[in-house]
Amino acid sequence: MPTHHSGLHNFHKRKRTSHSNKFVGFFDHFIYIVAIVIPLMTIPQILKIWVNKSAQDVSLISWIAYLFSALCWLTYSIIHKNKPLIINSALWVLLESFVIVGVIIYG
Repeated sequence: MPTHHSGLHNFHKRKRTSHSNKFVGFFDHFIYIVAIVIPLMTIPQILKIWVNKSAQDVSLISWIAYLFSALCWLTYSIIHKNKPLIINSALWVLLESFVIVGVIIYG
């Protein structure tokens, strides 16, 4: 009696090679840009807190929840050795930490 799922018996044997579909190949590279640029969009919030020395309307609870989420994603991405997710999650952890420290100091 087979112990594998139907259709997945050769899944582990497939090697990842350059993809023949140009869109998929493009998107494989594009996702690295997204992984870096999107977390960097937090920099204006960080600058607002640290330059103005005020975090009056910033929710500490929300940013702690975001940090927890990013730490979960970082752990997941390291376990699965997914480079775009590792980059993205590590940047989120770093930048969210700056926000949280700013809220604690200036809140």
